[in-house]
Amino acid sequence: MFAAARQERIKELLLKHKQFDVASLAATLGVTEVTIRRDLDKLEQEGFIIKTHGGAILKDLPSESAFSSERVSREIIELGEAASLLVKNNEAIFIGSGLTCQQVALNLHNKQRLTVMTNDLKVALELKEAPGVFCTVTGGNNLPGTESLVGDLALRALQEVHFRRAIISPSGISFNSGYSANTVEEALFYRQLFNRCEETIIVADYRKFNKVGFSQIAKLTAAHKIVTNKEVDDRYKEYYFQQNIKLFTPYAVEEGQEVRRTDGDQSGDV
Repeated sequence: MFAAARQERIKELLLKHKQFDVASLAATLGVTEVTIRRDLDKLEQEGFIIKTHGGAILKDLPSESAFSSERVSREIIELGEAASLLVKNNEAIFIGSGLTCQQVALNLHNKQRLTVMTNDLKVALELKEAPGVFCTVTGGNNLPGTESLVGDLALRALQEVHFRRAIISPSGISFNSGYSANTVEEALFYRQLFNRCEETIIVADYRKFNKVGFSQIAKLTAAHKIVTNKEVDDRYKEYYFQQNIKLFTPYAVEEGQEVRRTDGDQSGDV
């Protein structure tokens, strides 16, 4: 089979199944994994797929930007700007899934020599055009109605990596249940992630506090830094202070003005 015909067959398979791993494609088409990787490079250049750790996912994203101002509140925009200031050049970091994490990614285009792994398709799409950022996707099963990737492939992607920082935005934060996710698969993935990074940063809209998701990720003390809005319940400010966990809130800014630093009740400078 010629390369062009083989690549068309790969397109057909991805249109049907949405994602495939390299080994399965090689077995299906009767060629080596090296050949499949070359085909996937070509298809990624054409904008047909997004390469993942060990495979590829169909690039089937809506034309409307994930970062449209109509969909994103001012509070979340400010959180993304503030959290991005905690990321330094020449680091390896992980960025989780969801709208808040997508906003963090939007503010990383000026970073240099930054390596990012993510399990969010829109984070990967945003960082693809950042010249100083090398981004890779975990692979995995796409949770319906989200851009989040979970499951065995996603977990395997974490096995041989180490991150300076991980940035995630849980579904709920509470004293009794700690940080929680809406699905067991997400919680399992983020539990593993906590073990692969030196510093965990929780970025969450104040409305997520006192809410509980379906499955627990970790206790409140598992995080090292919190980025949230100034309206957060004072009980959490006091708790994090007692636990020596730094809490940051964005400065109030005028409409359209960039957030240039954060203030922390206990933290000092970023």
